[in-house]
Amino acid sequence: MLGVGLLCVVAAPLKTNAQQNGDQSDHIRVAFINPGYGDRGFWKDVRDTMQAAADQFGYELTVFDSDRDWKMMVESAEQAFAMQPPPDYIIAVNEHQQGTRIVLEAEKRGIPVIMLLNDLTQEQKYTYGTPRKDIKNWILTLTPDNERAGYDIAQSLIDGARLAQGDAMPQTLCLLSIAGDRNTPASLQRLKGLDHALSRYPVLREQRRIVANWSYDEAFRQTEAWIKRGGCIDAVWAANDNIALGAIAALKEAGRVPGKDVFVGGLNWSTEGLDAVTDGEMTLTHGGHFFAGAWVMVLLHDYVNGVEFLKDHPEITFRMEAVTRENMADFNDILFTRDWDKVDFSRFSLVNAPVGAEYRFGLLSHDKEHN
Repeated sequence: MLGVGLLCVVAAPLKTNAQQNGDQSDHIRVAFINPGYGDRGFWKDVRDTMQAAADQFGYELTVFDSDRDWKMMVESAEQAFAMQPPPDYIIAVNEHQQGTRIVLEAEKRGIPVIMLLNDLTQEQKYTYGTPRKDIKNWILTLTPDNERAGYDIAQSLIDGARLAQGDAMPQTLCLLSIAGDRNTPASLQRLKGLDHALSRYPVLREQRRIVANWSYDEAFRQTEAWIKRGGCIDAVWAANDNIALGAIAALKEAGRVPGKDVFVGGLNWSTEGLDAVTDGEMTLTHGGHFFAGAWVMVLLHDYVNGVEFLKDHPEITFRMEAVTRENMADFNDILFTRDWDKVDFSRFSLVNAPVGAEYRFGLLSHDKEHN
């Protein structure tokens, strides 16, 4: 797997199925099997950024929403494959471990497929194969560096406590860790980052690790139960903003003051999470990975237009970015309006870039490189 900061690209002709059939890029039809909701939350942002980029590149995008229900996700995949004419490309997510079903069906039908955000697990790859090498029509995978994000969230809890409490900070911080789920690669990788931080920073003493299924309500209930049992809690590592906000609500109900005597970090760049960071109740909201919806359109555009490097390096990762009170102003204009059309996604393409240019997926990292 290759990180985007290391991509060195040489442009050369690379024929796709669509091009071989004589189609032009502006006639390319893309189906996205969305595992989440299309009208709210993280997956709406993924969907919306993908649509904005697809519009800019002239691609026809059809989205099948699955409302975080694995049965609906199976039905969404069936609808995508039943499109007439068939889509030129399918974008899928290994949510609920359904990725292999989609990849294998796409292979059978000869439809190129791109895995987004949640790749197949190592066990699945061992059993079924890898992109391009074993499964020819699995052409690309784009995933965020969830492990680094999990590490950064943990580190921010220590930094938040030091900043707020100074010399009064205790020698150890009792940590409640709340994971997203037990199976999704993104959740497992974030926990791997947390484990790395725990091994490096003994000041964090994990008291309990629970699973909230990405739910505000479940995080509230479990945090409330932990507090009522007398569990020690100085910090909360949360796998996403929903979980962080549910934990914060339980802490406040118990008379705790997030940002002063207990520290909470989350992930998603949700509007509510950004507000909590602004108010000092969260140390940060990590994220930017919903822009993977746009980044995957950039990669597809580059693949269609012959960026040779993508043929030999199908598995690509990108770094997420942490939004804190200190850098909030850098993100305000785009994140609070959610007007993705303001972003010119062609800036991130390497189709016309000089030899040796690198992908810079990220709002701040790209601007720092190019401004």
